[in-house]
Amino acid sequence: MRMLTRSHLLALLILVLLSNPTQSMNTDVRVSGTWDANFSGLVQGTGTSQTDTFVMKLEQDGSSVKGSIRFKSLDFSFPVSGTVTATTFTYTAKGNLGPKCEFTLAGETVVNETTNRMKGSQTQTNCEGTAKGEVTAVRR
Repeated sequence: MRMLTRSHLLALLILVLLSNPTQSMNTDVRVSGTWDANFSGLVQGTGTSQTDTFVMKLEQDGSSVKGSIRFKSLDFSFPVSGTVTATTFTYTAKGNLGPKCEFTLAGETVVNETTNRMKGSQTQTNCEGTAKGEVTAVRR
């Protein structure tokens, strides 16, 4: 009878651990807020360095993220959308810089909620070429 009781207790413990809502829900990081970001990369084909400073304003609903991105050197914003999975924030943005110049951006960062920072890779393409590099951001 004692062995049966231990088995039942072990089964109950496993059931409780697996069904604990604090462990199974809300495991994704939160990225809502305003982020001051810097991009540093190289333009493919030319090897020219490219740096950009921009602000991302993000709103998160579950794992879905939407918002805007505004480069310091431009007078308008681009819509940005993405997803959060665990600590990874993946995002894209697209817009027009002029009549024949489209802009696209794709990034994947790891978010540290404790330090309010994110860091990862980003690719930016416009009519002058494609730059690949690193992006870092700090939440205000």
